[in-house]
Amino acid sequence: MTKYDSGERLGAKLQEFVRAANGELPIVEAAFRRVLDKLQNSQYMMSTAFLRHPNFGGGGGDKHTAVVEQFAETIAECVSKAEERVSLTGDALRLAAQEYSRADDGARTELQKLMRNDYTMNKANERRDIPNIELPL
Repeated sequence: MTKYDSGERLGAKLQEFVRAANGELPIVEAAFRRVLDKLQNSQYMMSTAFLRHPNFGGGGGDKHTAVVEQFAETIAECVSKAEERVSLTGDALRLAAQEYSRADDGARTELQKLMRNDYTMNKANERRDIPNIELPL
């Protein structure tokens, strides 16, 4: 028969869910946002770079520009969807921690204790608190 975690052990595991949702996934989400911003900026720069002035037979962009723009839009859409999915994953982790802790008093107590003093270290070896957001226990 399988032994399920409960009490303090479950609370400690749930804290890892909350840490990922509140401390790590927002960093990944922000990275996707930066990539999306850069894609949109480069798409704009590329589309304006190949425009010809009407005095020189222009009036529209180069025929190849449209293909490159379409490709850039496809990549931007993929990045945008990935960012959204990372956000939804964080929501799901918080919800899972919340629901499991509601069902187990020992897990809830341990999770709350761990979350009050949750931190990580940054690159300069300084303490950085993990925010206790969006998890009303």
